[in-house]
Amino acid sequence: MKILKFIGFLLIFGFIVSLFSGSSKPIANSNSQAPTTVVEDTSWVPSGFDLYVNDANVAWRWGTSKETKWTYSSGSCWTAMIITKNGCPSSLYGEIAILDNSDTQIDYTNDTASSVIPGQKVKLTFDSFNEQSRKARLTKLSCY
Repeated sequence: MKILKFIGFLLIFGFIVSLFSGSSKPIANSNSQAPTTVVEDTSWVPSGFDLYVNDANVAWRWGTSKETKWTYSSGSCWTAMIITKNGCPSSLYGEIAILDNSDTQIDYTNDTASSVIPGQKVKLTFDSFNEQSRKARLTKLSCY
């Protein structure tokens, strides 16, 4: 009999504790609005270009082999083709990470262009004289 009273006590105690330990978040009412999703305007982005994740004013793509001319006997070269919706009144800055065969970052390089007008295509050239350079990853595009 004592065991049944004890079990009953535990059940009642557990119920009371659960009432007071509930969530303190207010319950949403039926008039609350769903969160809005921001959709970037890509209508201005030329075919083959991608909108740059960190700046909706900038679209880019890697340069083709015809657009990338390497004139040195060693090292590597990459180009990025950039276009902006609103221009970069002061300058455009680009930076890449340079990787070796095992995808380890071993270096970086950068390039700039000044006073970019809206819709103007810009080619940034990234040179590396590191003999181990094999791949590149775009790390930064900034419009000033």
